[in-house]
Amino acid sequence: MFEHLQRQLRDLSKTKEITVPIEADADGFLDKECPSKKCLFQFKVLEEDYKNIFRDDVIFCPSCRHAEKARAWFTTEQMKAAEEYTINHVTNKFNATMRADIAASNRRANRNSFFSITLNLKGGRHTVLLPLKAADPMRLKTTCEYCKCRYSYVGAAYFCPNCGQNSASHTFVQTLKSIRITAGVGDELQNNFEPDEAQVMEQAFLVNAMQDSVMSFQRLSEQLYERRTGQSAKRNAFQRLDEGSGLWEARLGVSYKTILGKEAMSRLTIYFQQRHLLAHQQGIVDADYVKRSQDIQYSIGQRLIIHKEAVLDFAALIEKLGKDIMARCASE
Repeated sequence: MFEHLQRQLRDLSKTKEITVPIEADADGFLDKECPSKKCLFQFKVLEEDYKNIFRDDVIFCPSCRHAEKARAWFTTEQMKAAEEYTINHVTNKFNATMRADIAASNRRANRNSFFSITLNLKGGRHTVLLPLKAADPMRLKTTCEYCKCRYSYVGAAYFCPNCGQNSASHTFVQTLKSIRITAGVGDELQNNFEPDEAQVMEQAFLVNAMQDSVMSFQRLSEQLYERRTGQSAKRNAFQRLDEGSGLWEARLGVSYKTILGKEAMSRLTIYFQQRHLLAHQQGIVDADYVKRSQDIQYSIGQRLIIHKEAVLDFAALIEKLGKDIMARCASE
């Protein structure tokens, strides 16, 4: 009696894994989540690329670049659903086995005898097993310029999940987006903090945005320059406008002033000098700043005050300059 159940138990004891089908979203992307507890960044990879390009030995987090084997990147929601799927899968097996044993036992029973036992199974309904449902498609989609892997995300992503490369051009665009968001937090701060606290925090955010603008442009220029020339530029050369402009003029035949125009170049010079002052003099105006920036709004000894409008203008100039250089490097 219960031969089917005993056989099912033996088979189950030998089972090491149960395959759980996972569904792609409407755009054909699979859900992934960084396994690092400090990150847990969620993103998606195109199912076609996951099958044809990705390796089993490593996937990289687009946010923090944590690296781990492919089987570690299931989302928290997928793991919960997979647990339920597995329980239902095993339950279905046992229900089917019990029904088979009961049917066999009832067939063997002698219905003409004075005393007979008939078995009946109540409950134990079969559960329909469906593939794990995907989360809604993510709006931001990109393609790695190195390995051509296609992935999507919410927020900001800096590394390709397949090859782990950090694209300076992609990071450049992400940083400018973050800068513009940061520049607009003033009203939100005013609504949630005391006026003096809000002003201090807003200034801190705006100062960081000024510094991020220069650093993102510097890294973009360094990567483009090295890719084009096969050699690295002098350290921090692209933090200095004259030196950086000279390097590109020698390679592309165009200067920053030619790209931006005289008036915009004057504003960019002021912003670069302000960023230098914030980084090295805590924003206190000195003679070098006045001489190099030609900024007549400040006197020596004053402290810089950064305004939202200046940050947005700086980001717009940096964006125009960076995109023009990218386009020229790509066309030659």
